[in-house]
Amino acid sequence: MARVTATSCQMRADCGRIGILFVVMKKFLTAVLLVVAFVPLATSDVPDQTAEFLFARLQFNMTWNALGQSEAPWHHDYPYSEEFFLGMVRELTGIHTSREAYQIVQLEEEDIFSYPFVYVSEPGFMDLTAKEADNLREYFDRGGFIMFDDFRGWDLAHLGTQLKKVYPSREMIRLEVEHPIFRSLYTLDTLEMTPPYYDERFGGRGPEFWGMEDDRGRLIFIANHNNDFGELWEWVDRGDMPFEPAAKSVRMGINYLMYSMTH
Repeated sequence: MARVTATSCQMRADCGRIGILFVVMKKFLTAVLLVVAFVPLATSDVPDQTAEFLFARLQFNMTWNALGQSEAPWHHDYPYSEEFFLGMVRELTGIHTSREAYQIVQLEEEDIFSYPFVYVSEPGFMDLTAKEADNLREYFDRGGFIMFDDFRGWDLAHLGTQLKKVYPSREMIRLEVEHPIFRSLYTLDTLEMTPPYYDERFGGRGPEFWGMEDDRGRLIFIANHNNDFGELWEWVDRGDMPFEPAAKSVRMGINYLMYSMTH
């Protein structure tokens, strides 16, 4: 019969404590990995810092219901839409850029002021903190431009509510095809287009384009309501989107970029 000693009992106790600690650490690491998966790092993998134009995607504070999403809404279509659009910008405009020239920037950080053109996905999940609202106001006042994309239905009213935190006295306006932003490089005859997918929250309304002007009449953002350029850019590159609306979204995106750089 094996002898039971104080030393062997102590070793068993230590092993038991180690086992419990291992289980706790395993659960903790699992939770951390889930958080990391939901909130990716605030930098692109290989940003091309030599490019004249870097595509900046905004990471912002989100509403509680964003937790029910399989992917952080601000991150949708990243980085595939960036890669496709940057390739088109390089080929169609002569701007020195590359498919790898993209960057994620956090709205609460000072880095946002380094990017004159910023892309925002799913603003229907945006819940601006006081710091974010202050930074966004300063960004616009310095001459920055934002493209809001991938939202529909009542999300437009939500975006308007969030922007009241930035400019309480300003209102959004619906843009018509005659606006200069739709002819800064390519001249568009109509704003009608087929969105990448149907959503009953459209309420029978097709894509609309909204914006807001500063005190000098400069458009400071454009909002692709009931539409999703990022989806078109990602999936047409894989052959899974109709060519005509995707091509129009590219022309419009380049118009946005040109307007932002010249106004």
